[in-house]
Amino acid sequence: MRLEATLPDSRGDALVKLADELGLTRSQVVDEAVGLFLKAVLEIRRGRRLVTVDAVTPGPLCEMATPTLATLEWTTNAEPIRLPASAVAKMQGLVAAPRKPGARLRSAARRHAK
Repeated sequence: MRLEATLPDSRGDALVKLADELGLTRSQVVDEAVGLFLKAVLEIRRGRRLVTVDAVTPGPLCEMATPTLATLEWTTNAEPIRLPASAVAKMQGLVAAPRKPGARLRSAARRHAK
C-alpha cells in the first residue's frame, strides 16, 4: 500500500537520520513505527501500560505515553461511579433548586463580564 503523511520538519529529519543510521528505508522505519503503535494500542486496550525496563534493575524506568494512548486508556478503562441514593437525591435537589449566588460570586461575575 502506498501511503503519504505530513510530518513536522523535525520529525522528518529524525526519520531520515534514523533510517540512515539503521540502514533501512524510510518506508521500513514507518512500517516499524506503525507496528509498534498497533501493539501499544492493543496493550492499552487490555488494560496494560507501556514502560521501559532495564535488564538489570528491577521495576519500570519510564512509562511511555502519547496523547492518543492516554485518551484510549481513560476511555477504555472507565469505571462506573456508584453513589448512595441519598447523594443522588441531594444532587437532584441542588439541580432542581440551586442556591442563589452569594456576594463573592456576583462580584466575580461583574469583574469577568467587563
